Amino acid sequence: MLLADSPSPSPAATMAAPVATQIPDGTYAYQLRQGGSAIGTSTITVSRAGGALKVHEVANLQVTYTLDSTLDPATFSTTSLHAVYATTPLDVTFGATSFQEHVQGKTVTLPTVAGAKGVMVIDGPVMTGLFLSPAQIHATGSATLTGVSPGSARSLACAFVAASASTRPAKVASADNGYVTKGLPSGEVTIWFDPTTLVPQDMEVPAQGISIVLVPAKASMNGQMASLGPTPLPTAFPHFTSTDVTFVSRDGTRLAGTLTVPLKATAAMPAVVLVHGSGPVDRNEQVGPNPIFLELSNALSNDGFVVLRYDKRGIGKSGGDATKTTRDDLLDDARAGIAFVQKLHDVDPDRVFVLGHSEGGELAPSLAADGAPVRGIALMAPPAIPLDQILVQQTSRGLTGAAKTKAIADENKELAMIKAGTANPYGAGPWLRSSFGVDPAVVIQKVPCPILILQGGKDFQVLAKDLPRLVDAAKAAHRDITVHVFPNDDHLFITVPGSQPAVPAEYLAPHRVDPAMISALLAWLHTKM
Repeated sequence: MLLADSPSPSPAATMAAPVATQIPDGTYAYQLRQGGSAIGTSTITVSRAGGALKVHEVANLQVTYTLDSTLDPATFSTTSLHAVYATTPLDVTFGATSFQEHVQGKTVTLPTVAGAKGVMVIDGPVMTGLFLSPAQIHATGSATLTGVSPGSARSLACAFVAASASTRPAKVASADNGYVTKGLPSGEVTIWFDPTTLVPQDMEVPAQGISIVLVPAKASMNGQMASLGPTPLPTAFPHFTSTDVTFVSRDGTRLAGTLTVPLKATAAMPAVVLVHGSGPVDRNEQVGPNPIFLELSNALSNDGFVVLRYDKRGIGKSGGDATKTTRDDLLDDARAGIAFVQKLHDVDPDRVFVLGHSEGGELAPSLAADGAPVRGIALMAPPAIPLDQILVQQTSRGLTGAAKTKAIADENKELAMIKAGTANPYGAGPWLRSSFGVDPAVVIQKVPCPILILQGGKDFQVLAKDLPRLVDAAKAAHRDITVHVFPNDDHLFITVPGSQPAVPAEYLAPHRVDPAMISALLAWLHTKM
C-alpha cells in the first residue's frame, strides 16, 4: 500500500515487511528518459557469495561511470567502493564517522552525517545509492543517510519522506511504495519501489524532467539495453572536404582533429579554430546527442572558411592526460592549432579567427591578449565573472533561504579544498586551480582585435545578467566589440520556446543550434575579413 501523505511517520516505520531476501541477486537494467526518449542507461548487478554483498554498476550518460561496491549485508550500507569516472579511477572506504577517498595519489577525509546510519553514493547518472536506499532505510530504521559524492569529494545529508499519493505516475503500480529524497544537489527524487523486494521500479527527477525506469528482464536483451534512441540531427549537405589531422602542442603532446576545407577555392581562405567548453570534450563538442562543433564547423566551411576542430588532450584520439591538464596547457593547445592552420597553403595566415565556447570563450581573449596572431575572436557564452564565482552560482541555482546558504557554504568549502590541493573532483583539480582567480573582465580589456560575443538569454550555466560586466569592461577600454543576445537560447544555443525555462535535460535530446546565432556569427566574420 502507498505510504501515508505528509504529515506521516518515518519512512522506515511505514515500510511493508519484505520477504527474507531484500533485493534478490540479479541484474537490474534502467533507462534514463527525458521527453519520451532514452538518454542514458544504468545496469546494476547484485550478488552474494561467502557472506559478502557486492553491487556492480555501469552507468552511461555522455561518459561512462563504473562502480564496484562492497556492502554490509545487514544494513545495505557501502563499506568500500572502487570506481572509474570516465578515465579517472578512485577508491573510497567508509567508517562510522568518516570516509576516505583515494584518488591520483591523494587522500581526502570527510565526515559522515551525524545521526545517519548509512551512506549512499550520489554522482551524475550513478544509480547505486538511490537503488539501495529503500533497502537501507528498512534495514537501519533511519530515514537520513549520508550522501557521498566521490566525484566532488563531498558529503551531505539526504533525508527521505513518504511520497504523496497525488504524485504517483500512471505508469507506477498501485502496490508500489514511494519515498521523496531531500537534500540532493539535483533536486528532489521520488523513488517508487516494490515493497516486497525493495527494488526501485521508477524514479522521477522533476527539476530535470528525467524519469529513470526499470526495464523488464524480457526487454533487456540479455542484460544489454536497447538503442538509446536520440541521435544527432543530420547536418547540412557538405560543400567541403573533411580530413583527419594531427598537430603538436608546446609540450610535445600530439592532438588529433578534423580539418574541413571548402570546395572550389580560388584563393587563400580565412580559417576558424574552434576551442571547446570545459570537461572531457571531443572535437565535435558532443553534448548528449548534440555535436555543437560539428554543426558549427559544417556551417562555417559551407560558407567558405577552413575550420579546425580537435579532441581535447586525453580525450578521443588526442594524447596527454586529461586529469593533469591545466589552463596553460589548453592555451598552448589552442596556440598550436592556430599555428597549424596558418601554415596550410589553403589558408590566408592573416585571416585566422578563434571561436571559443564557454570555457573556450574565457580562453580566447587570453590568446589574443597574449599575442596570438588572430584576426578576431568570437565568444559563445563566455564567462563574465571568475570561474569560482560561477561554480557557486551553479551550485545554488534554484535554491532559496537556508538551503541556498548551506549550498553556498558547502561549495566554498569544496573550492577551498580544491585550491589547497586536497580535493580533485572528476580529476579536474589541476585545471580548476589554474583557472581560479582569472577575471574575464580584466583580460578582455587587453584584447587588440575585434570581439564578437554571442549569449543565450536562458543560459543557466553562464548567466546573461552577468554579461554587462564583460561588455562594459571592453567598451571602457575602447575595444572593437559586437554583442548579440538570443533571448530564448540556452548555453548550447538550443532555442527554448516561449516562457519555458531552460533545464539540463534539454542537452540530452537532439536539437539544432539556433540558426539565428549561426547567421550572426557568419555575418560578423565576413565584416571582419
